Amino acid sequence: MTTLRIASLRTALLLTVLTIASLIGLGPAMAAGPPVGLGEVPVHTAPNAYGPGIWHHAKQGKTWYGSYRTFPDTSAYCIDAGKKSPLPKYFKNAKADTVTSARTAWALHEYAGSTSKDVQAALSAMARLDKALPHDHKVPPQKPADLGKKFAAAAKKHSTILAEAKKLAGPYTLDISLEPVMRMPVLEPYAAPESTTSPDSWASDKTDKPKVLGTPTDEATLTVSLLSASGAQVPDVPVTLKTTGTAKAPTTVTTGKEPVTTTLQASAPGTLSVTASAKVAPQTVRVFEPTSGTRVQRVITPDTPDSVTDKASLELSSQPKVTTEISDQTPTPGETVTDEFTVSGLIGDHTVTVEHTLWQTATAPRQGIKNDDAREIGSVTSKNVGNGTHTSDEITVPEDFRGWLYFTETIAGDKATKEWKGIHGQPRETGFAPWTPTADTEAVLEGTSTHDEVAVTGLRPGSEAVLTITAYHVETEPAQSKKPDGTELSVQDFTVNADENGRVEIDTEPIDMPVGWVTYVTAIEGSDVNKAWTSDWGVPAETVHRPPEEKPSTPPEEPSTPPEEPSTPPAPPEQPENPEAPEKPESPPVEPVAETPETPASPAAPAPSGELPRTGTTGNGMLIGLGIVLVGLGSTILLISGSRRETD
Repeated sequence: MTTLRIASLRTALLLTVLTIASLIGLGPAMAAGPPVGLGEVPVHTAPNAYGPGIWHHAKQGKTWYGSYRTFPDTSAYCIDAGKKSPLPKYFKNAKADTVTSARTAWALHEYAGSTSKDVQAALSAMARLDKALPHDHKVPPQKPADLGKKFAAAAKKHSTILAEAKKLAGPYTLDISLEPVMRMPVLEPYAAPESTTSPDSWASDKTDKPKVLGTPTDEATLTVSLLSASGAQVPDVPVTLKTTGTAKAPTTVTTGKEPVTTTLQASAPGTLSVTASAKVAPQTVRVFEPTSGTRVQRVITPDTPDSVTDKASLELSSQPKVTTEISDQTPTPGETVTDEFTVSGLIGDHTVTVEHTLWQTATAPRQGIKNDDAREIGSVTSKNVGNGTHTSDEITVPEDFRGWLYFTETIAGDKATKEWKGIHGQPRETGFAPWTPTADTEAVLEGTSTHDEVAVTGLRPGSEAVLTITAYHVETEPAQSKKPDGTELSVQDFTVNADENGRVEIDTEPIDMPVGWVTYVTAIEGSDVNKAWTSDWGVPAETVHRPPEEKPSTPPEEPSTPPEEPSTPPAPPEQPENPEAPEKPESPPVEPVAETPETPASPAAPAPSGELPRTGTTGNGMLIGLGIVLVGLGSTILLISGSRRETD
């Protein structure tokens, strides 16, 4: 009895262990695979049948969330969870059907080659949950987020891939466009404006299209965008380009999160065209049925990529522009000028013919307006001209030319070329030959005053001029020269207006005429129309002479040699008779005092160096000596008379 009880307990214990082992997958039944209806049986004898993924134990059995290596060149994903694993042997010579499922197709196209078990588990879940695909599930499919902690990373990948698929899945639209590259307007105009207010304008095309700012060039902007079904830009897709009518065009571009642009340059006038194509994610998946075995899962694989294409074309014509500069902005009448011109805007090696016309005006030209007095001097033609700088043939300036001249250019329009017309009065195209006035003058002497009579010719008719007339005085007759000399006697300024013949006559104010020569210099101040001019100094016609007045006759000069003194002094005069003795005065007589002699003359200046001092008696010396003798004689007589009186 005891033995029976022990056997019963052992049997109960064994059954309990087997039951627990079966529940945790350790029983012999699980080692060989669960019975049919309890999930997928892992094939341990074919380990290469599975790609990256994660096993999941459901109540109904075990199932594989991941890829299969059913086919050697691509990953496969089951759509019948809980059936037999889709081993390659079950799919020999299998043919594929296609089912449209854009999001799953995009996900498999983008991520089927991943080595991440989480990515592959996420793709497997998408395939099982896709309602657009047929299913025969034995184990209910679930989202990775509902499969526990082991699927946490796979759940994040599933959420990300699903969101991307919603945004980026097809069907796709490849859109390309071509727009001409415009040249921005320049500050200084060269072409005649499209306006009826200008006499040089021409009619523009009468269309309803809005005008585009600027002028087309030989370049075009290619814009490429790839749009998904949601309208989002699909990035990182290579786009192949085939172009005609271009030079050095790119062969591929890669799409981005915004439309991608590139610049194409036309090789010649005409049609520039672009054909673009791209390989994109398919909208379908390939569905395979097993060709052998029973209760084997069906699988899907990524389908081959789709192709999208688009075309664009643009008609381009040369849009020539001519910038010019006259060869000489101060041309000399009788000599030649040329047009130095630069052509741009021609496409490729396109060439054109340029007509150059040289105009003359007597009034200052206004930019963009043809003056009423504009007359054509001549024209020349430059043929087969391409982009770059060129020089026109020469045109001779008339001998009698005075005023303004300028070039205009014309390029005829045709199918490949837009017409070009240059405007009148372009500053860099304009030259000016000023009027060259001269003056004929005549100096006039009237008594002791003089003035200048001036006749100016060659001024621009009606123009204003400033004349400066300067009088110079010199002691000797002047010789004509460019440089003035002498003393300025007078400077007179005159502001005059020329008559219709460019002539002016004036007389200067009279000035006092000193002894000697007075010569006039006439200067014409330069202006914006008249050239400066100055006469020579000492021109005979501008010179007058006043000789000195005659002086009265003068007495003959004293001889330079004084008369010779006599060899012997003259005899003294005879002594007068003795006068009677005067009466004796009461008081003793006062002795007479000789008169104070005159102050002698200052001694003569010393003789100049190299001359002997003058000797001999001069006339003044003789007179002084005679006076002294007479004074002495008188004193002697007084003394003698006094002595006699005392004796008496």
